[in-house]
Amino acid sequence: MNAMSLKLLKTAGRFAGAVVVTLALDLTAAQVLSIGHRGNSMFAPENTLAAFRSALGKADWVELDGHITRDGHVVVIHDSTVDRTTDGAGSVSNLTLAELKLLDAGSWFAPEFAGERIPTLAEAIEAILPEAVPLIERKAGSAAVYVAELRRLGVIDSVAVQAFDWNFLAAVHALEPGLRLGALGSGALTSAKLGEIARTGATFVAWEKANVTATELDLARAAGMELFVWTVDGPQIGVFAALGVDGIISNDPASVRAQTHPDTGPASDLRAGLVAYWKMDDGLTDPFTTVVEDSHGANTAALTRTDGDSHWIGGDDARFGGSLFVDGAHAYVTVPSTPALNINTNEVTLSLWVRLTALPSQAPEAYAGIFDSVEDCYALYLDRSASELRFKVTDTAGHAARPGIPQAALTTNRWLHVAATYNGNAGLASGQTVIYLDGQAADIHVGHDGSAPTGLKGNVKPNQSAAFGRNGTQAAYRFVGAVDDAAVWNRALSATDIARIHEIGTNGLPLSELLFEPTPDIVFTSLRVSPNGAGIEIAFQNLGPWESFWLRRATNLHGPYLRVPGVTPVAMGDGHYRFDYPIAPGGPDEWFRIEGD
Repeated sequence: MNAMSLKLLKTAGRFAGAVVVTLALDLTAAQVLSIGHRGNSMFAPENTLAAFRSALGKADWVELDGHITRDGHVVVIHDSTVDRTTDGAGSVSNLTLAELKLLDAGSWFAPEFAGERIPTLAEAIEAILPEAVPLIERKAGSAAVYVAELRRLGVIDSVAVQAFDWNFLAAVHALEPGLRLGALGSGALTSAKLGEIARTGATFVAWEKANVTATELDLARAAGMELFVWTVDGPQIGVFAALGVDGIISNDPASVRAQTHPDTGPASDLRAGLVAYWKMDDGLTDPFTTVVEDSHGANTAALTRTDGDSHWIGGDDARFGGSLFVDGAHAYVTVPSTPALNINTNEVTLSLWVRLTALPSQAPEAYAGIFDSVEDCYALYLDRSASELRFKVTDTAGHAARPGIPQAALTTNRWLHVAATYNGNAGLASGQTVIYLDGQAADIHVGHDGSAPTGLKGNVKPNQSAAFGRNGTQAAYRFVGAVDDAAVWNRALSATDIARIHEIGTNGLPLSELLFEPTPDIVFTSLRVSPNGAGIEIAFQNLGPWESFWLRRATNLHGPYLRVPGVTPVAMGDGHYRFDYPIAPGGPDEWFRIEGD
């Protein structure tokens, strides 16, 4: 059996303590490299130290561009002139380093970056290492100049170099065979081209996204090369991650990391910042109740029903326990305008399950409000003209963003998990909004829609009066469909958190299963391989009032944790118990939680 390591979950079980155990868990290598294009250039001015520092913790590699000054220095800038990204004019090759250092390379992006300078290659590498690998794209200059500078800096083994000029790569390889090289290209990627690339000494290919399919990936694999794809932002990140490319070059490396391996990202205590949670199980006890209780806070909503139908759903038609069917005319839910729902932060998250009866283009009105309001502080709705299910958030400055799920990704008469986040702290000058479908980011907007990629930094607009099924207090924009398990947070959940909520839901469990209360009353005491080598023994002590216990397992740290059938604890005496769990040597990673009642 592989070596085992133990981790304790501080946010313990729902009823009692929880112990989490992993077998040979290895998260050291990312499945898909997140490569920041010119740094974190969606949130900071490209090819500046601010962009490189902003990429740290988000990117595995950080791409940058090299040009040569008139006096022979390697500087980091994309264009051959300084006109687009500075307050100056002229060719880089006609200016000295001292002249270039006088230019402002940040104000063009946003006032917050005024005073950023064009960095030298040495300054850029120093800012990136050792947290990420600098990926240097040669725009101009000889192989000898680059090799000499990288030798001077002592980073031959710590960086990679790529270029569209494959002759340049061959020249670099001849001078320094230990330097990792990549060939940039576009158009048809053929076996012949891969053979030509291999002869340069390159070990990876960075290809334009329009020309990368499973065929090109197979060709690269057959040639023994890694395949990166450029430049990919938004929902396309998930497409190429699913394809299995080795690296994604993006202006938004954090989204690459979040979409390619969310299980390794930060998971939070989902009770933190939760301001409302409507489980919509009220009709299970009274099918004609008009109370839609907030199980977490003081935001109990009211069902208005103008016909004789219950509109509460149960059994197999519901998502979890009970659900509500609204139509905006005969049934809708009025959400109170309370201090808690008056978010008062520059972050917010919505999460709910919805079953559509019609696609957005089929909506009877211009919009159909799933969770909507006249004020549009934060809302989910169908947009008929755009043929999208959209999230809209508006800040106190009146700025708004509307990321959307395209109609082609939606289905009717099936439960869908839709979540949306607004993070006004995503960047120094930029907020970010994301809408998710079934645990995956479907659209990402940076900044507000009128000034992307900057703006949308303020608190959420206050004084919303929302409703499920219509446009808040107005009898308009009616939505016909079912809703369940709706929650609001006054913070932006991570992609990992959204994935957790969706995954546990697909296993038939609502959000409440993730809202744990910690307790020290169950104490882990030992973990060992069974004497016969056929499994593991997880031992614990009960220091609380708990009378029965069960074991849950998951395939990753964040769950979902599903009860293991047929496994009961062995009583050892004096409050000590042991679970015997059969697991084959060399099996998959497994995480366990012990809960008591």
